[in-house]
Amino acid sequence: MKEGWVKIFSSPQLLEVKLAEDVLKQNNVESHILEKPDSILQPLGEANLYVLPDRVEEAIKILRANNIE
Repeated sequence: MKEGWVKIFSSPQLLEVKLAEDVLKQNNVESHILEKPDSILQPLGEANLYVLPDRVEEAIKILRANNIE
């Protein structure tokens, strides 16, 4: 992950984060997912969605408009 990206959404369900990423892509907002698996139980980790700092407010508004919070 490049420096400066801001986490705007996280979930233990990777599918939820991928859905949020897809919604942002449909609205021309670049985003990236970073998965952090649990050290003991790998499937129980967390996935985080990041966007560039200048797109944070826009991305959050888009997610909220699509009932993703």
